[in-house]
Amino acid sequence: MSTEVNQKAAPSSTPLSQTRLPGIDLLRCLGLLFVTGIHFFLYNGFYNEPQKGALIWVANSFRWLFFSCNGIFMMLTGYLMSQKPMTSGYYRRLIPILISYTLTCLISYPIRHFLLGEALPLSEWISNYFSFSNYSWYIEMYIGLILISPIVNLALAQIHEPRQLLGIAGVMVLLTALPSITDLNLLPDYWTGLYPITYYVIGAVIHRLQPKWPHTLSLLGAAVVVMGMGLASVLLTDEGFSKGLSSGYGGIWVSCTVTLLFIGLYRLSIPARAAKVLAWVSGGCFEGYILSRLLDVWVYDLFPQWHTPAKYPLLFVCVTIPIFLFAVLSGKAVHSISQHLVKALNAKRR
Repeated sequence: MSTEVNQKAAPSSTPLSQTRLPGIDLLRCLGLLFVTGIHFFLYNGFYNEPQKGALIWVANSFRWLFFSCNGIFMMLTGYLMSQKPMTSGYYRRLIPILISYTLTCLISYPIRHFLLGEALPLSEWISNYFSFSNYSWYIEMYIGLILISPIVNLALAQIHEPRQLLGIAGVMVLLTALPSITDLNLLPDYWTGLYPITYYVIGAVIHRLQPKWPHTLSLLGAAVVVMGMGLASVLLTDEGFSKGLSSGYGGIWVSCTVTLLFIGLYRLSIPARAAKVLAWVSGGCFEGYILSRLLDVWVYDLFPQWHTPAKYPLLFVCVTIPIFLFAVLSGKAVHSISQHLVKALNAKRR
């Protein structure tokens, strides 16, 4: 396949923007799988393991791979939203998100209160709802990203040359990602908290330029990056993971991983039947993200004998994969209810 990008940025009326790409659904499903994967490491004692040996190197590599989860979702938002026109109803797309968030809270709060030992006063549960606590931090970020997205879209719409688009993306990477390359503060890090906008911009630029890199080359590049990060953690310390290579969701190497995975998969050809399954599953990823916590916080404690690097594969297959499937099914159920409520609201408005 060709490795170049389109000579001119694709206009919003391009047929591709009207076609559902199964690779986009695959990325959304992978994002949810990676979310459950990163929580797998949160609850299995991984962060207290000494950074020694080949097994911990493999574990580190998968940890860094799974850490791309939120970046994938943010880049998907930029890819899918960057061509949306700013109309009077632009912000109404937040209504389904808020309805789904409310439904997940109405389901999870009683379970956490009565079954999981998190007995809190009603005032604290209300406070948790409005403060987007625990896994819901992503919802708070997403709302802000949607609110600011028209400004980003209007700015990018004025740029028609691919080099200029890449330049804008490069400036965002310079501001938010590159400072993490070293702890020596060689670059100003004041703007690193804007990394969701960087992912959004990269997703928007990918949508406009439609790069056609070989899938294998892109995915191999992502594998090299995560394995390199895993090895760096082992080489930098013999103590716990936090003493080695450090990076947030917007760090330079994490950003590289997300971008390579995205480019490697977004145009991937997928058989029609598999594409239908991915489209079905991807509908409830947002809701499943939040509901997965209902199992995360206690199921891993049932298998302490598997909390060692040698047993991580067994723990992942026997615990994390079922949690992922629970997230898919419960998320899809809540998503369906949310859709019906949104349709009812739209019908009343008419």
